[in-house]
Amino acid sequence: MSDLLSIGSSGVTAYQRALATVSNNIANVSTDGYTRQDVSLSSNQPRQVGNSYLGTGARFDAVQRQYDAFVESNLRNSNSDLESQKPLLSYVNRLIDVMGDESIGLTTAMNLFFESARDLSSDPASVVTRSTFLRDAEGLSSRFQQLAGQFELLDNETRQSVDTDVGQINSLTQQLGLLNKQMVKHSSADNQPSELLDQRDRLLRELSSLISVKTKFEANGAVLVSVGDTLDQGILVQQSNTRAISVSQSSIDKNKLEFAIDAYGTPETMPGISSGKIGGIMNFREQVLNPAANSLNDLAEVMTREINAIHREGVDAEGLLGGDLFAFSADKPLQAAGMQMIVKDANRVAAAGQFRVIDNPLNGGTAQARVTYKAPDFAGPTSLLGELALGQIPQIGSVTVTTSAGQAFASLGLVPVGTQDLSLTLKNPTANQSFQVLTRDGRHVLGRALSADQQSLLLKPSNGVEAGATYNTSYLNASGAASYLEMDIFMGAKADVGLVQQFNPATRELLAPQKTAAVLTGNTFSGSVGGIAAGALTLNGHTLPALASATDLDTVVDWLNAESASTGVTASQVEGKLVLSRPVGDTTNDIRLGMGPNGTPADLGKLGFDTRISVKGGTTDDLLVFVTDNSGGASTAEVTAQFAGVEGGMKQTLRASPLKVTFTTDSTYRILDTRTDTVVAERQLQIDPNNSTPSLTYRGLRLEFSTAPKAGDVFNIDGNKDGIGNNEAMLRMVALEDEAIMPGGLTMTEAYIERVNQVGSVARQAAIAEQALNVVYQQAQEARDGISGVSLDEEASALVRFQQAYQANAKVMQVSMALFDSILQVR
Repeated sequence: MSDLLSIGSSGVTAYQRALATVSNNIANVSTDGYTRQDVSLSSNQPRQVGNSYLGTGARFDAVQRQYDAFVESNLRNSNSDLESQKPLLSYVNRLIDVMGDESIGLTTAMNLFFESARDLSSDPASVVTRSTFLRDAEGLSSRFQQLAGQFELLDNETRQSVDTDVGQINSLTQQLGLLNKQMVKHSSADNQPSELLDQRDRLLRELSSLISVKTKFEANGAVLVSVGDTLDQGILVQQSNTRAISVSQSSIDKNKLEFAIDAYGTPETMPGISSGKIGGIMNFREQVLNPAANSLNDLAEVMTREINAIHREGVDAEGLLGGDLFAFSADKPLQAAGMQMIVKDANRVAAAGQFRVIDNPLNGGTAQARVTYKAPDFAGPTSLLGELALGQIPQIGSVTVTTSAGQAFASLGLVPVGTQDLSLTLKNPTANQSFQVLTRDGRHVLGRALSADQQSLLLKPSNGVEAGATYNTSYLNASGAASYLEMDIFMGAKADVGLVQQFNPATRELLAPQKTAAVLTGNTFSGSVGGIAAGALTLNGHTLPALASATDLDTVVDWLNAESASTGVTASQVEGKLVLSRPVGDTTNDIRLGMGPNGTPADLGKLGFDTRISVKGGTTDDLLVFVTDNSGGASTAEVTAQFAGVEGGMKQTLRASPLKVTFTTDSTYRILDTRTDTVVAERQLQIDPNNSTPSLTYRGLRLEFSTAPKAGDVFNIDGNKDGIGNNEAMLRMVALEDEAIMPGGLTMTEAYIERVNQVGSVARQAAIAEQALNVVYQQAQEARDGISGVSLDEEASALVRFQQAYQANAKVMQVSMALFDSILQVR
């Protein structure tokens, strides 16, 4: 009876625990992270009876968690991937709403700005249209600021979200460290409480939703957590030890965030985070927000630069050159957030071009002219040759050039317009060497008249001459009002009035310099065989008579002093050098020892003077300089240069000099500088086969005619000083809208729309990815639920089964008791 009782008792005990386990499953059916538990029963050791073995009942072995490590890992990974798409899609959609919104986006503001520019180009004199243009320009800069502000708002929001999520990661890793510490009590995971292991897996799932992790489980169930490329890198949890993640702004790029592990212990840089919620936010920042913000800044910079360049080239309603229309604040340079409209006065809007052309009302033809300016791109030299271009005071540039029988000239390059106080010296010239100075249009300014062969050699575009230029000697070696553009240019030996700096002896205060009489000192006199022909040299405009012999310095001094009454100069010798001096009281006039029609630099050399080109003040046109040699053989020439600097440019020089274009025939024209009454060009009208509209160019000015001009037609060009003629600046502003100035050959509007489309493309890809990853996650969740989840139907079935087993075992015990009672009643 005892055997029957013990067997029934063991069954009751086992199934009582099985019922408790099932009840626990049912009670936790909705508990997050709960893993279904199952009981493990086994039979007791049998007892031998005779030659047979009888069973001794059942026993309860353990409660087992229904857990699959691979399925759980797959669920964590799919959860991490899915969570990375949610913030990406959310933030990208918000960015699209901002960039595409009519009240915040740029497209509307840019269209309004260029539409206002178009209206102003049609009516540049209207104060109303000028004010409207300024209003829309202000609206454009404000729209850049607003859009940048929205970008900054998203930047701050994502930064705060990352900071919060990093704090959650650190909290979860600390909890995992505490769980690992509790698991030390047991050596096997099978002996750990199921609830403890459930809590571990729940924390890992929460962690994986924030950042992708790698895990390794110890035999006792403790977990190692890593965010590195391998398990040995980026360890956050190891046994009971935890390491915190910190986030900070990059020191290189303020828009980037950097992550580090254990920043205050043993720092370890984290690799890029691409999964989990933080990965999604970082992908949005790095792939969408930062590129969009950078493109907005680039667009603001390009628009500001291009619009300002046009506005600076224009003329306002007061006849002044325009300034910048937009600028950036000092604390936000070249950033859309710092873009500002700085012109407040409508009259300061530079709508007009710097030049205007006025058709003579008496013109016989019907041609109407339009003038534009574009910096010219001439062939040939753009500056003085070699080191000559480096001769800015106090430096002296020097070169040596050669000529030959085949090429009897050497180019010294170009003296740019605006070159100040130029001194170009030909050292020790031979009898056949000389300077030649010409303009780009063949006006011969200094030197000797060129033969037809020499003209064909020098007047070439490759030497810097304009196409169609014609040779002219009207201003050759002229001085004063008769010189080319009244430029003070001289070739020979020259001395200016001296200046001596003065100081107040009591206060040592700097005073105005004191003028002293001009003194011209030559090189050491060496004498030369032969004399100087009459008229070969001039002194202060007076033609000098013949000098029979230049071998003796005293003879030369007497020769010059004999002409003092006409030249106003006294000659003397000092330390073997010829010295020419103005009277002490003459502090107005300079000294000029030049060459007559038959003179040569070699004649100056006989007196101990080098031949020098001297320009007082600034050059008023580009000048081409050559050294020629008429000997028919090879020779070398040493040339030095010195100048004070280069001021201004061709455009401003042209604005200061009104021009009159007169058609002498239907196909030839003359350009006259009306300020100095100088003919600067005489040409044939060039016909462009690719353009039906006749046109001509001069130093960057382009004159286009509606029809072919007629003989006698006159067109006057000036600097548009009152700013009421030629709306070229605003027409260029309008044309800027369609210019492909952005990378990729896009216009500014197209570049912005392209960026909006790129953001939209990312949004579509993120939406598709989220849908796909959601399916993967649901499948992983179902796989996990199929193993570890609680099914009420299955648990109810198990509950009935275990109840019946429990009742059956109780009946066994009841039968055992009845049998025992029957035995006790036997007498």
